[in-house]
Amino acid sequence: MTLDDLKSRAVSTPSIASLFDDEPDRLDRMCHRVGPLRADFSKQHVSADDLEALIAMADTLDVPGWQQRLFAGDPINQSEKRAVLHTALRGVGGKAVADDVAAMRARMGRFATDIRSSNRFDDIVHIGIGGSDLGPRLVADAFAATLTASPRLHFANNVDGASVNDAIRGLDPKRTLVIVVSKSFGTQETKMNAESVRDWLTAAGCSAADHVLAVSANRDRAIDFGIDPDNIFDFWDWVGGRYSIWSAVGLSLAIAYGPDAFGEMLDGAGAMDRHFRDTPMAENIPVLMALIGVWNRNAHGYDSLAVIPYARRLRKLAAFLQQLEMESNGKGATRDGGQAGLTCPVIWGDEGTNGQHAFFQWLHQGTSHGGNGGAPVDFVAVLKDHEDRPDHHLALLANCFAQSEALMLGKGEAVVRQENADREDIDSLAPQKTFPGNRPSTTLTLDALTPSAIGHLIALYEHKTFVQGVIWGLNSFDQWGVELGKVLAETILSELESGEAGQHDPSTIALIRMAR
Repeated sequence: MTLDDLKSRAVSTPSIASLFDDEPDRLDRMCHRVGPLRADFSKQHVSADDLEALIAMADTLDVPGWQQRLFAGDPINQSEKRAVLHTALRGVGGKAVADDVAAMRARMGRFATDIRSSNRFDDIVHIGIGGSDLGPRLVADAFAATLTASPRLHFANNVDGASVNDAIRGLDPKRTLVIVVSKSFGTQETKMNAESVRDWLTAAGCSAADHVLAVSANRDRAIDFGIDPDNIFDFWDWVGGRYSIWSAVGLSLAIAYGPDAFGEMLDGAGAMDRHFRDTPMAENIPVLMALIGVWNRNAHGYDSLAVIPYARRLRKLAAFLQQLEMESNGKGATRDGGQAGLTCPVIWGDEGTNGQHAFFQWLHQGTSHGGNGGAPVDFVAVLKDHEDRPDHHLALLANCFAQSEALMLGKGEAVVRQENADREDIDSLAPQKTFPGNRPSTTLTLDALTPSAIGHLIALYEHKTFVQGVIWGLNSFDQWGVELGKVLAETILSELESGEAGQHDPSTIALIRMAR
């Protein structure tokens, strides 16, 4: 079976509810666990035979071979001729860089311990954008479920001045540590925010050498900025930005929440790495998640995937996955320069239960041009109550479980008519209160929101993204689509600053004139 065969095959797949009747072992076969994470794929619109065919397709497309090359450190980022070794940061694979990784982890641990014990700083301002911001922000929120940040942690990312103003508002510059995270140390947003915070420190009589650290692959630029060479932590070119939370990019987390918590997160991700590397595809959670995603995209034609964490501490998950998945696989060209078919869907979402009062109307009853209404959903729930409000937590879980059931079962028109038989307007009302159902979802549960669990969760999505890239024939580790707008922005910025008009389309020229 090929990708082109999926759509015709999906036509004959029974409804999800029927699959539970047709496959008595469905729940056991479609649920899998690794450590604190359990994945329930049983409410996906895929039969046992469909899944078997998908696994055979993955084998034909050499997913196992690509897995081996990933962990061996082969240069699978072909366009940039680089290895992809983020798993080595978790101690899995990448023997060639193991010594460097161990040395950096030891240095981060010592540094974090020294800063925490010195009581010199009350606050940390972490400056970065994209992968240098989304991962740390997600993890900082998640760690707050069980840990207290000391020093307190703040983030500046957007070039909008509100971002840096919000980050430093109310802080004492003399008691603030700044960590600038930029692979190139030239990213516009990060550079401008860093310069603004440096000016804020200087105005208070503080020097960058005493208050600013850098995580970068460009030591020279960091030194030119005024950072002490001893305060620069290396960011290797074999670590992609959206896979970098496991590196020195996580230094602010190690300081704020302690190196032990950071290490536990790395160990959790490493456990998922070993599961992904060593487990047969039929029981391999990242592989199954990837294949089901391909099935929903290429067979059923869904254009998006909703990610709904029923955990406020994971409210940044959808934003994090937007970069991870859409920057990795949001591409129309294959590795060899050919034309790709349908690839990454739009990733979106919000925390439950907020979304229920907003976009769940569309999830349950909305339409789409692909013929299947709504979108598949990844529900993420944490079983343990970390907020000491058990009534709230039970209500939260009840809503999560009910929504996945309602999306699958729906509510037929006959039932609606029976329930509203006394209504004179039943003919117009019944279709409006009918829920089509048969809308697919996966439920991921974490036993508790520990550092290990968040490591398992993020690594799961990383490997899912990798497998889908292999199946779609993409290089998931470059991001050329990010570049064009950035280049044009530099040109327009210089024109806004100089007042000289450049060559643009009429709309852009008018916008530039208004801004000047």
